Amino acid sequence: MSNYYTFVCSLPYLNFEGEPPMSPDEFIERAAPWLSEEELKALTNPDAKFDVAAEWALWERSMRSAVAQVRAAKLGKEFQADRLNTEVMDGATRQGIAELYKSGEPLKIERGLDLICFSHLDEMSAGHFFDYTAVFCYFKKLNILWRWKCLDDLKGREVLKNSCLVKS
Repeated sequence: MSNYYTFVCSLPYLNFEGEPPMSPDEFIERAAPWLSEEELKALTNPDAKFDVAAEWALWERSMRSAVAQVRAAKLGKEFQADRLNTEVMDGATRQGIAELYKSGEPLKIERGLDLICFSHLDEMSAGHFFDYTAVFCYFKKLNILWRWKCLDDLKGREVLKNSCLVKS
């Protein structure tokens, strides 16, 4: 299949500040009749051989590298640039990541990093209305929203409290 008009048209709009309209599992279930087995697997497999999946994996790796570079600088450590490819990320995005870390607020940093990813997925899907790229980018954006929906303040506080305890 190369066009997914009916399926893509049935998907609710995703807004970074909004609630996810379904879980990633529900999305997979809804997508199954429209996608091939290989396309379904590519949604969750970072090593998929689809162009859009490879492009996203490279960009995401580049973003992780940019984050590692900022964190290393904050700790006064040398960044091992040869380990990861940062060639695909533009300077403005790298600058945005550096600005996020200046706040020093972990929640604000995480939210900002996810917004950068969400925005990049919007850019990747621009002009792709009824093809696999649109489906792939939608799924990745849905995962970002779902992650934030599943965060639990009480559970998070407990994890933080337990990780800060000194065990003798």
